[in-house]
Amino acid sequence: MLRPIPGRILRSVVTVKVCSGVDLYQNQTYDSYTVNKVHLQPTKAIIKSKDNTDLQLTSILFVDRKLSTPVIDWAGLLESAHNKGGDMRIVCKGREYTVRYVDELMDDTDSLHHWEVGLS
Repeated sequence: MLRPIPGRILRSVVTVKVCSGVDLYQNQTYDSYTVNKVHLQPTKAIIKSKDNTDLQLTSILFVDRKLSTPVIDWAGLLESAHNKGGDMRIVCKGREYTVRYVDELMDDTDSLHHWEVGLS
């Protein structure tokens, strides 16, 4: 079993905004969650989207299963937002990012270790 991500690097607090629907004027409405003890890492990675276009990531958010609080279903929230015709966003230090993917990474015992959330 792997140790948690070191707490000394989990210094950020983020607001997670998940599309909860669309209003009368076709504007997205959001539910918000505050998540503590996460790490936002800048990156310049390019990934392929589902429709085979290139997407430039600006950051990756690391969320530890044990130390980050509260524990939320990141993949489920992203899927729910897409099913409601919207997106999922992260706000950190006044900057807003759009979530492009959520990876669940396992440890050596096949238990969830942490999430990596790709942002642009």
